[in-house]
Amino acid sequence: MKSIVKSLLCVGLFAWNVQMQAKVNIIPKPSQVEELSGRFLLKNGMSIGISDESLAPAATYLQELLSKSTGFSIKTGGKAGKIQLNLVSPDEADESYILETGKKGVVISAHSYRGIINGIATLRQLLPPEIECDTKVQDVEWTVPAVRIQDRPNFHWRGLMLDPVRHFYSVEETKRLLDDMALYKLNKFHWHLTDDQAYRIEIKAYPALTSMGAWHPFNGLDRGCLERAGKENNAAFLIPRKYIREVDGQELYGGFYTQDEIREVVAYAAVRGIDVIPELDMPGHNSVACQCYTFLSCTNNGISPLCLGRETTLEFAQKVYKEVFQLFPYEYVSIGGDEVDRGRWAQCADCQQRIKQEGLKDVSELQAWFTKEMEKFFNANGRRILGWDEILEGGLSKTATVHWWRGDHTDVTQRATQMGNEVVLCPFTFCYFDYSQDNGTLRHIYDGDIVPTDLSAEQLKLIKGMQANIWGEWIPTVERMHWQVFPRALALAEKAWTPRADQQWEDFLPRLESHLPRLEARGIKYRPLQTNRP
Repeated sequence: MKSIVKSLLCVGLFAWNVQMQAKVNIIPKPSQVEELSGRFLLKNGMSIGISDESLAPAATYLQELLSKSTGFSIKTGGKAGKIQLNLVSPDEADESYILETGKKGVVISAHSYRGIINGIATLRQLLPPEIECDTKVQDVEWTVPAVRIQDRPNFHWRGLMLDPVRHFYSVEETKRLLDDMALYKLNKFHWHLTDDQAYRIEIKAYPALTSMGAWHPFNGLDRGCLERAGKENNAAFLIPRKYIREVDGQELYGGFYTQDEIREVVAYAAVRGIDVIPELDMPGHNSVACQCYTFLSCTNNGISPLCLGRETTLEFAQKVYKEVFQLFPYEYVSIGGDEVDRGRWAQCADCQQRIKQEGLKDVSELQAWFTKEMEKFFNANGRRILGWDEILEGGLSKTATVHWWRGDHTDVTQRATQMGNEVVLCPFTFCYFDYSQDNGTLRHIYDGDIVPTDLSAEQLKLIKGMQANIWGEWIPTVERMHWQVFPRALALAEKAWTPRADQQWEDFLPRLESHLPRLEARGIKYRPLQTNRP
């Protein structure tokens, strides 16, 4: 039934979009666009050529994107094609691309695989919105306007964080979000895999973390969502039955990702030019770990945070992260480090002994000591450490990267960059997409100074970029996630890609409006656009 409804929706989009194809409406806004005369027509049997074998996954990805809605048979594997993907002067760090379209064909040129993927995202947006449908659509003229686009991102880090701990999302649901990210050139997927409520990643050295820690009876968050479902008559707050199982007559909610499933998601993201950044929060937010293995907690009481006075805790952390390093091949891994109840360490003899032994002043320095010890371990394994901004407290090495999330972000961003630390900006004042919205929220994000305006040129070099966080406490379903995230994610994508001087709300809004049918074609039930336009 869902596929039938979606197919009808895709057919209905055609009338809306005839007039839209005359204009170039790209999000995020490209650096340079030259509109030319003519157009390129996709045809059955056409081919995608690649200049380098490393682009084969990109060609297959594009083939799948174009085939599902057109129904065309599209060939890949050759050196030349009507759509040509060219790698020139390879430079992995360069995400720029040039897209040229005309009557004879399409050429995407870039210095890196990710640059090619960025060009593919733009090509998708030049096609009718029905290209995003999962099934074949009839009576659509599959044309691309003739253009020459030169483009590059302002920031390297353009991300979304998803929290499947409070409420779980399957591998397939996660992949759909990755597809949405790729369409708008978001390239960092921060995956929050552990917290007080559950462990969502299989750790072979500690199997109880998922055999016990991935499932629980309905908690306050679950019951709160169900209450909202009733009060608001909104099925998007219902707990999905597919994540509920019965054990000894009791209903348990949850789920976790096997290591093979983790590899599957990482590989899927890589094809789409997206790095997956895992977060396993330590030393706080570890209630479930401390309950599964009580030796991790102070006085074996099963209460978070981890006891930092014991060598067994360090052994646990290193074994866990060692498995994580084998699953995620990217540079960054997040230790979290936020909202730690350090008061428990003040009452723990083992932690007090560690403070004395290491010559530390207080419990803040105890957490800083742990972070530095783990950073040494990360670095020895070819990884760099990330953490929420609390890791600044008690001292931090200059090689750690800070996720700044708290309120008035200017002061802490100043401190972090003055200390020489790189920063990824995700202040809750702009970037917490689980927060409620009103008709001014979208413009608040777009017009807001997510990047502080009082940083020096040297400090600005330390701003890696920005991301939005999707915390899962009140988002139990994909439908609710879509409502919370879209179209906000498109505004964030442009904030991270397009230089601040080139961002104008009056220019962005009509482009955004033209993208709503594209979101609908993707099956995204976004929050209706109500912006109080003049």
